Amino acid sequence: MVADVQQGLRAEGTEVSISKICRWFSLPRRTWYYRSVKAAPKLQAHLVTPNKAIIEEDPSFGYRTVAARLGFNKNTVQRIF
Repeated sequence: MVADVQQGLRAEGTEVSISKICRWFSLPRRTWYYRSVKAAPKLQAHLVTPNKAIIEEDPSFGYRTVAARLGFNKNTVQRIF
């Protein structure tokens, strides 16, 4: 929205700053500059393979059983589930 307004004004020959346009729309500047960052999954292949093998072997196992059998932290196993 702000970029469209700025481009339109620029096409007409008027240069207006982002700060001023944000004030016109009562929009905080940090909202305009904010870029959400999606975290990459933290799955490591050497941990996933044994987990998947045990789950396929017996699908009734929960994360606690799988963690106990493999000796992994339960949170690591839950992340893979």
